[in-house]
Amino acid sequence: MTRMKAIQIAKTGGPEVLELVDLPRPEPGPGEVLVRAQAIGVGKPDVLFRSGVYRWMPPLPAIPGAEMTGYVEALGAGVNANELCVGDPVLVYHLGGGCYAQYAKVPASAVTRLPAAIDLDDAVSIPNYQVAYALLTEAARGIAAKTVYVNGAAGGIGSAVIQLCRLQDIAVIAGASSAAKCAFARAQGATHTIDYSRENVAERLLALTQGHGVDLILDHIVGKDFTDNLKALAPFGLIVSFNALGGFPEKDLFREMRAHLPKSPGVRCFTMHSFDHDPAGRRRVAERVIEMFAGRRVHPPIDKRLPLAEARQAHELLDARAVLGKLILKP
Repeated sequence: MTRMKAIQIAKTGGPEVLELVDLPRPEPGPGEVLVRAQAIGVGKPDVLFRSGVYRWMPPLPAIPGAEMTGYVEALGAGVNANELCVGDPVLVYHLGGGCYAQYAKVPASAVTRLPAAIDLDDAVSIPNYQVAYALLTEAARGIAAKTVYVNGAAGGIGSAVIQLCRLQDIAVIAGASSAAKCAFARAQGATHTIDYSRENVAERLLALTQGHGVDLILDHIVGKDFTDNLKALAPFGLIVSFNALGGFPEKDLFREMRAHLPKSPGVRCFTMHSFDHDPAGRRRVAERVIEMFAGRRVHPPIDKRLPLAEARQAHELLDARAVLGKLILKP
């Protein structure tokens, strides 16, 4: 029986629960595809998975990882051979995990064929750009944003937002937690930066926009002072929360929105799981982003490439907030 190396968790917790294991190589069942990994993405959802707070946790033991690029190794019964063939370069984006491995068995719907011109190490960042694109076009539907503020701008999604805004001539203000991360965000194309470890974000946003405020705030931290962002919105502005890594606001959100009623502020929560029952929408987002990668209109920054066996170190870097751009595991 063919074997493979994988990272598995038998219990939830810190980076120490990530264990390198030897497992039988899976075989694809009906409607499934087996992919041989070339590059594996590491991101914040993997930390939630490892910690046991991911809303879509599978039973343990389980293999983390939602992002992988590689090559089709085998097709299960019923997979359309006109859409996928053995040897095709592909992207796997599977929110159920399973990608921290030399091989991943996933539903065919989680596999996207890639143009040969796209570098597979770069392509592992495509999911970050899909989230960024969906935030700017789907979650912010109806907002013709001229100014955008994104926090956590030194990460994979934040840097993707900056690059996509630059393509659309949208002024983007990037929030980060250190001078080095602010410099990184400027290098990605941010118009302005805010070091939120030492600056008041709402006050700085109003100062940078001559008191008008920003049209769109993209926030994955939230936290106890989340409602302060309302004062930094332009009239009819919108805040999109796409995670809540800092916890929830102390003040009543609706009451605070009513306090800023003259601006008619909006708040929306967003997840890519919104597309779980909209495969056409998910495909539309994926196609737009893949076109950008194929045309080399975006350039994902890669922080480090680490061996699969060093997944624990990758998570330690994430926990320490020491990552600029994308972390990649190599099988």
